[in-house]
Amino acid sequence: MKVASSGICVSGCTASVAIKLTPLADESLAILVTALAVRLNRGASEFYQRHFDIGMAEFRLMLALYGHRDLNVGEIAVTADVEKAAASRCLRMLAGRGLVDVEQTQSRGRAAIVNLTATGRTLAVDLRKSASRRERRLATALLPGELEATQQALRKLVGHVPLMNKDE
Repeated sequence: MKVASSGICVSGCTASVAIKLTPLADESLAILVTALAVRLNRGASEFYQRHFDIGMAEFRLMLALYGHRDLNVGEIAVTADVEKAAASRCLRMLAGRGLVDVEQTQSRGRAAIVNLTATGRTLAVDLRKSASRRERRLATALLPGELEATQQALRKLVGHVPLMNKDE
């Protein structure tokens, strides 16, 4: 396997694609992870917009709603890792498209309870299938056993972000 100075596999990988990263990515784990996140987000955003006419926040909300029922906006926002204000805007758009039902309730305070409609559930299934295919393609860059190790390492890093962001 041939590896570029940026640490990106350029041959011996399934896709054999060279990606040029800034020299800073060699020097900083945070910049390297950010470079990966930006590229994943950009590609996914373009894909889901083109194929499903939704953005990434809507995508994440749809997946969160697929796995849960009767959540209020705040709960959905936390589950999808989307800011509450952005979740509210996106849910209004999804409701306008007939993908979610938003019901005002008195039993849970003034919370708006959100669920997928039948059309929304069908779209969420399609989104999950598409996301799974895209993730399998991404994972082909890893050797057997590396996927689980990479996921564990990334979870550790996410857990340590508050420590990194702590004032010294």
